[in-house]
Amino acid sequence: MFTSMIFPLFLGIVAALFFLLPGKGRPALLLFASYAFCGWIDLRALWVLALISLSAWMLGRRIERSCARGQKRAGKIQAVVGIGIYILILCIYKYVPCYGEILSLKAGLPEDILRGLVMPVGLSFYLFQVIGYLTDIYVGKMKAEKSFLYFSCYLAFFPKLVSGPIENARDFMPQIKALSQVTLKDRGRLSTASAYILWGYFMKMVVADRLAVTVNQIFEGTAYFDSFWLALGMLFYTIQIYCDFAGYSYIAIGCAGIFGIRLTENFKAPYFASCITDFWRRWHISLSSWLRDYIYIPLGGNRKGFVRKCANTMVVFLVCGMWHGAGLNFVAWGLLHGIYSVAEALGKRKGWKVKGGRILTFLAVAFAWIFFRASSLKAAFYYVLRMFTAGIHPEQWGQIKDDMRLSVFEIVLMAFGIGVVWLVEGLCSRRKLHFPVLIQQKQNAMRYLVFYLLVIAIFIFGMYGPGYHAEQFIYMQF
Repeated sequence: MFTSMIFPLFLGIVAALFFLLPGKGRPALLLFASYAFCGWIDLRALWVLALISLSAWMLGRRIERSCARGQKRAGKIQAVVGIGIYILILCIYKYVPCYGEILSLKAGLPEDILRGLVMPVGLSFYLFQVIGYLTDIYVGKMKAEKSFLYFSCYLAFFPKLVSGPIENARDFMPQIKALSQVTLKDRGRLSTASAYILWGYFMKMVVADRLAVTVNQIFEGTAYFDSFWLALGMLFYTIQIYCDFAGYSYIAIGCAGIFGIRLTENFKAPYFASCITDFWRRWHISLSSWLRDYIYIPLGGNRKGFVRKCANTMVVFLVCGMWHGAGLNFVAWGLLHGIYSVAEALGKRKGWKVKGGRILTFLAVAFAWIFFRASSLKAAFYYVLRMFTAGIHPEQWGQIKDDMRLSVFEIVLMAFGIGVVWLVEGLCSRRKLHFPVLIQQKQNAMRYLVFYLLVIAIFIFGMYGPGYHAEQFIYMQF
């Protein structure tokens, strides 16, 4: 993955070959590199990716032919059945391993086989892209792609394969077809791509992975900590998951930018949102856009009255929670955000005015993350109960810090990392620009100084080296 020491070498070789090859050979190179990347992570996942790519490409062309002949009903049946099969595949991989014991008892299936069913890397992300692609063909928003090479590259493109962004084929496919126009001389593009990559690695390795060590201890030993430490664990995880997933997204955007491909900006300073609706316009933008376009709007959106709007909102967030995981804790996380959104819509309808919107939104989101991080719904409720009832015992903090091996140096580094990210996010929120883009507006000396400081911070303060295994990106499991 991105945090492997092999990845920079892999990226460098692919980039060198990309610019050496004639334009017509570039899509084939990226597809070969993407399949090699997938196979490197998990060879079994490569076969699933290839089979789904082939079947979706063929099905898309079949739906288009049926609709072109005036056989709209046949096209609809093909789209519904195909999408249903892909949803079933996703549900099997996502839910069967979690409920293997129940299924083995009721259906007489071998529990070991069920539990050994491992989710192929990136499956949730590229299946959502397939569903959107087939839907767009059926409703006439786009034509089916004739080239299997281009379509396969769209699904498999290695920077976005593992954890997105979830790209729309209408936006992505034309970029694949225009790869021959990408030149090495575009220094602005390469400089911006480098800024995205460095900032992403800083967020991931300096901030997220360092926070993960403390967060894991707090969530795994809930009974040992008082209310202060549990609240701190909640806040640390709130920052950790953002820096982890946004860090991945920035690295992916930077890697894609090297090849002249623009990926969706997945985050826009979400913790500076003024309300829950604003938060979801800033958090995991590609997923929230997909849910809006392919679930919320088809259900009727806000066009069929307030009650129907609230029901549609709850359905969307239920799906969002279930997509993230099979446990009931993920369902609870999704429903919490649904309740937040419905309450906010009701407040606006009644004309209620709430002060401190940003702080309340941040705390509401942070509270919901407890259910996302906990190992189960029971563990989440226990964490919440302890956080509000365990009390505060400063006399124990010294021993707790020793047990957690939290030195003053580690505490300062965590505070420094959080502070840097928070200041940068605040600045970018006011300027309405992403940090890597903002840096490009500065003089060369300032830009190179920032690059130098990021590199130094990553190499000196990044969490890696002997005895350490980089935390896998959180969204890899989804």
